[in-house]
Amino acid sequence: MASHSLYRLVRLAQRLLPPLIASVVVVFELALLPYRHVDSLLWLRLGFYGLVGPLVTYAVLEWIAQETLEKVRAERALEEANRRLLAAGRVFREALESENLEEAVSRIARALGETLGYPVALEAEGVHAGEECGGMRVELPGLKGYLEACPPEPERVFLEVLAHEVAGALQSVVARSRDRLTLFEVDQALKAEANLDRLLEGLLERIQAWAEAEGGGVLLMDEEGFLVPRVVRNLALPSHPFLPDGVWKGSLEGPVFVDEETLALPLKARETVGVLVLKGKGLSRRIPFLSFLASQVALAVRNAQAYLRAEELAINEERTRIAREIHDGIAQSLAFMALKLDLAERLLAKDQEAALKALAEVKETLRAQIREVRRSIFALRPIDLERYGFLESVRRYAQAFAEQAGFRVQLALPEGVGLSQASELVLFRVLQEALTNAAKHGKPSRVEVELLPLGERGARLVVRDNGKGFQNAEAQGLGGFGLTQMREQVEARGGRFQVRSEPGKGTEVVAEVPY
Repeated sequence: MASHSLYRLVRLAQRLLPPLIASVVVVFELALLPYRHVDSLLWLRLGFYGLVGPLVTYAVLEWIAQETLEKVRAERALEEANRRLLAAGRVFREALESENLEEAVSRIARALGETLGYPVALEAEGVHAGEECGGMRVELPGLKGYLEACPPEPERVFLEVLAHEVAGALQSVVARSRDRLTLFEVDQALKAEANLDRLLEGLLERIQAWAEAEGGGVLLMDEEGFLVPRVVRNLALPSHPFLPDGVWKGSLEGPVFVDEETLALPLKARETVGVLVLKGKGLSRRIPFLSFLASQVALAVRNAQAYLRAEELAINEERTRIAREIHDGIAQSLAFMALKLDLAERLLAKDQEAALKALAEVKETLRAQIREVRRSIFALRPIDLERYGFLESVRRYAQAFAEQAGFRVQLALPEGVGLSQASELVLFRVLQEALTNAAKHGKPSRVEVELLPLGERGARLVVRDNGKGFQNAEAQGLGGFGLTQMREQVEARGGRFQVRSEPGKGTEVVAEVPY
């Protein structure tokens, strides 16, 4: 530092110049002594120049030294202030760039040590980083932890201020981590649950936990514009549908407080589908993120409603198919058997051999139709996936269906798959449809059912038969939902669907769904 070097130079001059001046005066006067008379003026000059001059020089240099020292102290104070400001700035910068609390504590402790120039240790919520030095320690306000430092000149006030800055930065990291965790949990809940009521219960539980709310509820709009309570927890809400008026009407447009501690937010996804209600303290400062979560709930409600409508359409399509099969299959066979029985009745007295042949045809047709009816009834019978689990349900269904349809089944199933309930249901529907198509159209003697986990990507179901096969599989609308409907269900889960078939070489149905 230039000022510090100048101060040392002035102090050196203060020690050397006065004696040097006095020595020069004495030497000069003594050198001229042979040429002068020794009188009182000689001693006066020696006393004046030899004493007063050095004293004045010393005093001037002392003043310069003091001014320089003040400048050095001011520069040091300014440098320390800048270092402290830089340390505080780095605290927030490191916190903003950190993904989690562990990373933030480590980066902040390292940054403080580098910026302040002395050992710093930091501990927050059980996470420790930095160099322990046994120095001054201050608690972090609002967090379980402390800040420890070993400055050359301990100053508790500064460390307390710094601890407040560190605590604020770490609390922002904790809050950001909580927000991300809540979003992740909400996203997982949306993927894992197809039942609307259970979905809303799970979402409400996570939102309540994030907002630290003591009560909550979800109300949905019905077709007539009534608000219908679907999930309510610790809230004094009507248990019956009601028309939104007053504050409830306002809640369909934006966040409003029903009372001092009860917040209502609209569930909007292009249009309002309901209201999210939360009861607790400090909800006003959480409104922006709660509004975002409410929009996620709204999307979940719309998707669930669309899924229900799709199921209704599928049921209607299945009913239409069953009616068509009865009309084209069983009804025509019954009509055929009725005609044959009439013919046998007329031939019984004239041609018993022909009558017996007609009765044999009736018996064969009847047996075939009984097998077809039993197969259709079994295919329509619901399977309790929750009771037996996905893999056991696949095993039971495939074996029982093969027994009903009259072919052998070979199973290759893993010990477990980590699919969501919705993905399991889609694969099970594909299995049902593929087996039904094989029995009805392929007439195989053997069917292979293989289920393979695909690491982190999901699972693959393969149903392969040695039946008759067919040409142009994509164009054939076979089975309950047909190949097109099976493809749509699989692709709606983000998966892939493929059918490979050749006449005389059997058929292979492949469906992949993600975790």
